Amino acid sequence: MSFSSSAKEDLVKIRIKSDLSRLAELAGLVHTCGALTIGRGRGVSFTTETLAVGKLIVSLATSMYSLDPTIELSERERRRPLTLVTLSGDEAEKLLSDTGLLLLESGEFHIGETVPERLLADDECRRCFLRGAFLGSGSCANPYRGYHLEIITRSDAFAAQLRAMISTYELEAKTMLRREKPVVYFKGDDVSAFLALIGANGSALKFESARVERDFRNYVNRTTNCETANIEKTVYAATEQKNAIETIEEHMGLNRLPAPLYEAAMLRLNHPEATLQELAELAEIGKSGMNHRLARLVRIAKEIRYE
Repeated sequence: MSFSSSAKEDLVKIRIKSDLSRLAELAGLVHTCGALTIGRGRGVSFTTETLAVGKLIVSLATSMYSLDPTIELSERERRRPLTLVTLSGDEAEKLLSDTGLLLLESGEFHIGETVPERLLADDECRRCFLRGAFLGSGSCANPYRGYHLEIITRSDAFAAQLRAMISTYELEAKTMLRREKPVVYFKGDDVSAFLALIGANGSALKFESARVERDFRNYVNRTTNCETANIEKTVYAATEQKNAIETIEEHMGLNRLPAPLYEAAMLRLNHPEATLQELAELAEIGKSGMNHRLARLVRIAKEIRYE
């Protein structure tokens, strides 16, 4: 089961107290995965990849309206079957009107693009609306692979309403276009915060746990790479210094060097794997002083080779 499916399985178990909150959640579902149907009357159909979400839609709708629901599975090759939900009956048109999908203006019906403001009157309704929108068309990446959550919308107006509602909780949602559809999405810490906001506390904790583990693993990798690079740099410098000292000894003899350079040369020959700091401590001088002496030995060797 994917991370998104697991989160949705948790969300559908949440029990909602008031009819207004249930209607707000149903409105979020209607505007993301619902569609108007016209046959022997107006109805609404839903398409979802999660059977539990399909059952939730039926439960929410039939608890408030007199409807005839049907649920069926549509098989897809090499993929999970789609769940198709159809709601029809005497009060289907009222459901469409209450959720804002069907508007009566000047004696004519129009397709609505946003949820009525009365359904977003309090904190519980707003959370239920956001939960419904995520259940309808939301997805969340596995946190071991990335920190991304998105909700696909059908119109700029609904995307703007969704973002405005999210911003009231001090979360930063952004919008991008994918196949000409606005997608509202989060990155980083806001992903787990949104999951917790809509009631997916277990998934939020799993997300944070995975994020901490992944970030720690990345930190260890960066630290290891840095230490490896430093070791390679130290080995290269030590080899260059040792070769320089051997060149000086071959062509002019180390005894002709000034006492500080002679001491540095002998320390490097006797301690080929020592770090600069360790050589400085053996000589009882500062690290910069030892670095200066060894650099001087390298320059002398270069002058000898040049001549």
